[in-house]
Amino acid sequence: MKTILFALLVLTVAITGCKKDSETANNESTNTGIQLKSINTGIQLKNGYLVFEDSVIFNEHLIWIMQNEANPEIIDQFNKMLGFESFSEVYDKGMRMTDPAEFDEYRTKNPDCFRKVILEDNSVFWEMPMASMFSYFVDKQGVYQIGEIIIRNTEDIDFSTINPQKFSIIIETPLALLDEEIIKKYKESLIATKTSHYSYRTAYFKWSDRRIVARLYASSSTYPTKHKYESRTTSQQRHWSGVWVKAKINEVGQTSQTGVYYVKTSNGNRGPYYINVAPFFKIPGDETRVTMLSSSYPVVNSMSSCLIDHIGKRWGEYAIVDDNELFPD
Repeated sequence: MKTILFALLVLTVAITGCKKDSETANNESTNTGIQLKSINTGIQLKNGYLVFEDSVIFNEHLIWIMQNEANPEIIDQFNKMLGFESFSEVYDKGMRMTDPAEFDEYRTKNPDCFRKVILEDNSVFWEMPMASMFSYFVDKQGVYQIGEIIIRNTEDIDFSTINPQKFSIIIETPLALLDEEIIKKYKESLIATKTSHYSYRTAYFKWSDRRIVARLYASSSTYPTKHKYESRTTSQQRHWSGVWVKAKINEVGQTSQTGVYYVKTSNGNRGPYYINVAPFFKIPGDETRVTMLSSSYPVVNSMSSCLIDHIGKRWGEYAIVDDNELFPD
């Protein structure tokens, strides 16, 4: 039965904040608002990372995360009850630091959680190189465990092993890449690489020390097999030191019209399927991370389109990045 449930979930297309058709059936996973969750005995903390008893419990937790992505504080509350610090918490803490020296020291201690990006205005942005829906249950090195399988997700490749003695290897990418016997390596392609960031765009308020940064993000994973697309909108303020840091404003988020996409299967392209995107805002807030699409099959970008408007509002003034294409050719 667990195998059947897992297979069904892998075939389900899930999104946060919107509804759409499934590629294989009319199954849907929709955002139903805040859903509190008590401690599940099937989820435990081990050496700083989460261990899921089996794939069924893992998939139930993943669905719960996607349902509550609009309210990350609820997910953080659950993690704190377990004594767990997630990848996203480590990243968010660093992005709110105003002292450059303090941030540099923190980033050096947590290198997997930050990726340097040069924006179109030549300013620096430190991106979180992890899919939003995964960032809430992997530790700061991308590690989690399902049953006996220890898994590490990174920006370029996924590693796994069932040998606990290989843990010290799996968390060191150069060593893991050399271990052919135990470590499994996956190099699935989505857009250009396994993980792809694109369309970094900025929009400034009339005060030049305030802006929003809009990004689109795509990634693929092996555990579970998913091709994920997401949209991120961040509000920033220029600190007196010149560093850009997260800063809350009245509203930050996005809106869009209905998107359409096709998927590539072993039997050819299938579709069209639709993404009916509802407005998604944090009021007040400093960032939104929205999983727009999580599919078991690769998306055919050349046949798909979903335009997103990223919006920030502060004191009645707006900063807008419009017509951001989720599926670039």
